[in-house]
Amino acid sequence: MLLLLGACASGPQLLPQTKQLPERVELADVPFFQLSDAQGGPSALAALLNHHGVISSPGLVDERMQQLAKGQSPQAALAAAARSYELLVYPLPGNLDALMQQVSAGHPVLLMQDRLFAGPGSQFAVLVGYDQRERTLVLRSGNSRRWYTSFASFDNAWSEAGRWAVLIQPTSQLPAQADKDVWLNAARDLQQQGRGEAAQRALRSARQVWPNAAL
Repeated sequence: MLLLLGACASGPQLLPQTKQLPERVELADVPFFQLSDAQGGPSALAALLNHHGVISSPGLVDERMQQLAKGQSPQAALAAAARSYELLVYPLPGNLDALMQQVSAGHPVLLMQDRLFAGPGSQFAVLVGYDQRERTLVLRSGNSRRWYTSFASFDNAWSEAGRWAVLIQPTSQLPAQADKDVWLNAARDLQQQGRGEAAQRALRSARQVWPNAAL
């Protein structure tokens, strides 16, 4: 019983393949913006846009969110705004292994987590690093450029917010261990939002890995 309680307190247990990833990774070049609103969605997306070479700001992202997805959930509005810049929104599985795999491959992860002790509600953040030995993560979160949290605390906060996490990817850059169906569905989302050329670029990228891929 004590062993089980200790395992729960230390947070999620990583898969063997995750333990084979580099012990420590931090994507230090990911930009950071101070919060522009309570949830931090425009700030988080602006950081990722600039990371991919798209010059923007939280204010401009917020305007685009209001234009494209008024009345939708914050996650849907943020995804619509990302697609409007011709970037692909790739959903990730709801486990820490999947997030660490992407960060290890150089892909920052956009996610939503509960504020827990910082007040009611959820907040967007960008996962940019981890340390397997210390069992800690590094996020661009709130007004902190480097916010450290334990695996256990993060998993609780992420679970409370619904375990939502995505990559914001250029259409030419597949994620680590990409799933064909997830990528093609994300390309269809681009197409449905009127970004046909971007969707076709995503399809061409898919065909380099899966020759028979089709939208």
